[in-house]
Amino acid sequence: MPAGVFKESYEADMAIFRYPIHWAALILAAAAAVAAPFLIGKYYLNLLVVMMIFWIAAIGLNITLGLAGQISLAHAALMGIGAYTVANAALHLGVNSVVILPLAGVAAALLGIVLSLPSFRLKEYYLAMASLAAQLILEYVYSRIDPDQYTPVPPESKTLLGISLTDPTALYYLILAIAVVMALAAANIGRSSLGRAMKAVRDNDVAAEAIGINVQLVKATAFAIGGFYAGVAGGLYAIYSSGIGWEGFTLVNSIELLGMVLIGGPGRVVWGSLLGVLVMRTGWTMMESTITPFLVGLGLTVIASSAKYIVLGFLIVAFIIAEPEGLIAVLRRVKEYFRLWPYSY
Repeated sequence: MPAGVFKESYEADMAIFRYPIHWAALILAAAAAVAAPFLIGKYYLNLLVVMMIFWIAAIGLNITLGLAGQISLAHAALMGIGAYTVANAALHLGVNSVVILPLAGVAAALLGIVLSLPSFRLKEYYLAMASLAAQLILEYVYSRIDPDQYTPVPPESKTLLGISLTDPTALYYLILAIAVVMALAAANIGRSSLGRAMKAVRDNDVAAEAIGINVQLVKATAFAIGGFYAGVAGGLYAIYSSGIGWEGFTLVNSIELLGMVLIGGPGRVVWGSLLGVLVMRTGWTMMESTITPFLVGLGLTVIASSAKYIVLGFLIVAFIIAEPEGLIAVLRRVKEYFRLWPYSY
């Protein structure tokens, strides 16, 4: 705690933004977020929109994995449920895409509960294999439902209060508002009795059950909440895109989301997820614009097409071994170093 700052009430102790520097950073970040559409071009604005969509999805996975300790390799498939719910409701029923977003989240949450059933008996690698099987099954289902790999989302369904969401600026503000609300909700889940129960199950489910926690209910709830976030993210992705295809919700995408959580910081639901998304999406953009063309120019086309996944695999292994708490822990140590400098402790 900074010198001269004291907590004199329970509300101050439980506040999300506790210190003056936190409020200053919040004001600066809010101002930058509001002004972003007027300061950057359309390309970078679309990049921010995609990052926020993945941030919402990564928060959901971080709740399931980071808080509750339940690994899932089917998170992209849950995004697919949300995306296809929005796309098909808009295409075949003429429903407004924004109105159907909560239903997309609920549909993915229900599927998340089904995916949680193996976690009642399985742990760790075995649970990972069960979720991997679920991902591949859902991929097959999507490929049968959408053999052309393209389900259009009608532009006329993308409106909110008479404002067309085909305008990148309007879509940016909508997704920003949803992302902020869902991030605040996730932060409070981690501080609630449910969040503490998830952490107890993550650390030792046998001990958690011994002190009266309903372990199965907690696991199912963690998968349901993670699924809801994934479903909303998938629905937003459908609104962002002119059309969706099942190749956007494959195992590779699930591993990318897992990498975002592991690299950013598992258990640090909001900031760890945000950091992981920023690092990975920025890294992919830089690779696609610099390294990939360079390798193609050298005639290494095969390596160029798979370089992204080679780097992703290396980063996941490196962080699991060297820094299990993710980049957020590195930043915390750097902050602590400068807070104490020039003293060592």
